[in-house]
Amino acid sequence: MLDIAAGRYAWIERMVRAAMKQPRLGQISLTDRLDRYALHPVWGLLLLLAVFALIFVLTFKLAAPVQAWLETGLIEPFSDWIHSSLSDAPTWLASLLADGVLGGAGTVMTFVPILAVFFAALALLEDTGYFARAAYVMDRYMHHLGLHGKSFLPLSLGFGCNVPAVMGARVIDSPSGRLITILLVPFVPCSARLLVLAFLTPIFFGEAALSVAVAFVSVNLVLLTVTGIVLSHTLFRGQQAFFIMEMPLYHVPNGHTIARFVWDNAWAFLRKAGSLILILSILLWALGYFPGADLETSYLARLGHSLAPVGELLGLDWRLLVALLASFIAKENAIAALGILYGAGVPGDGLAATLAASIPTASALSFIAATLLFIPCVATCVVMRKELGDWRWMLFAVTLHLVIAVAIASLIYRVSSLLGIES
Repeated sequence: MLDIAAGRYAWIERMVRAAMKQPRLGQISLTDRLDRYALHPVWGLLLLLAVFALIFVLTFKLAAPVQAWLETGLIEPFSDWIHSSLSDAPTWLASLLADGVLGGAGTVMTFVPILAVFFAALALLEDTGYFARAAYVMDRYMHHLGLHGKSFLPLSLGFGCNVPAVMGARVIDSPSGRLITILLVPFVPCSARLLVLAFLTPIFFGEAALSVAVAFVSVNLVLLTVTGIVLSHTLFRGQQAFFIMEMPLYHVPNGHTIARFVWDNAWAFLRKAGSLILILSILLWALGYFPGADLETSYLARLGHSLAPVGELLGLDWRLLVALLASFIAKENAIAALGILYGAGVPGDGLAATLAASIPTASALSFIAATLLFIPCVATCVVMRKELGDWRWMLFAVTLHLVIAVAIASLIYRVSSLLGIES
């Protein structure tokens, strides 16, 4: 009987060898070899940090110069042409077109190159399969926030836009984990906030712009971590959930998919600039032009001066306060408002030069910090209300971010002033 069984097993082994083909080194083996580093608890984290740092480097080195060229080579000459062409027209018409439309919405539209590079990088990471590895690597660190690696996916989406990031929290099974994730999403600087950061840091910090920008983003992420720890150990003491997910294979990125992703997001941004931002730009211009064509005595100035106590606390003049408030509608509106309030449409003066000459460096640091940490935009607030199912949690989130923004911006301004960073 043993001989018969041995013979049968030997026959089975021969059939299996004949039917099976040993694969050569290919995609699966390459995935395994790459994952030795991408999923490593130390090397994986360093790789993740390096990837995000590379995205910021590419954004500043490739897209920022193009954006600056569009402003100096397109917006400023066009503004000069409007003023000269309409010299015989009513003064308010030339001001409306040059300062309101071109100085507001037109300036914002020059940020398309920065958006294109940023979204291309995000699409590349997603298409290659690396985002799943990032979630796995972050799992052990997310547990300190009362979350798990699955929360990293919606949080990482926040770099593109906070709205889909809030909606992406649906994948989280734990109610407390889902709630904490939604509350933390606005700490992730979205592409609109990154646009403001990419625009302002070269104006005030020159060659050190990249280092300053990375420092500001790091502050946001540190505050996200600290707030998450505090919330998970005070208001939310839910059970820790285990993280189980299937790792996809690495793929060669599809150029058509990446191009479509970039186009869809860039076109959505242009539609916003051509509608919502344009309307707000015209409204801000009207409030800043009337009742007497003098910005300092306009309705907008009255609103800004009424907030003087907050401005003194943050080191911001009334113009910066109005620009900060305008960012509640859409974060890009901060630049549109600055373009209108600081007279980007005046012939011979560009927005960058005007801002550099008008705003002390300490105030610029405070304004950037406040913009990055300010309450979520109105679209994010609406989605948060829908996802949380309760106005109270949404108001709690708004209050939380407002208090933190004021506290951090005030602290940065005070420390900068003590260190003598005034101009």
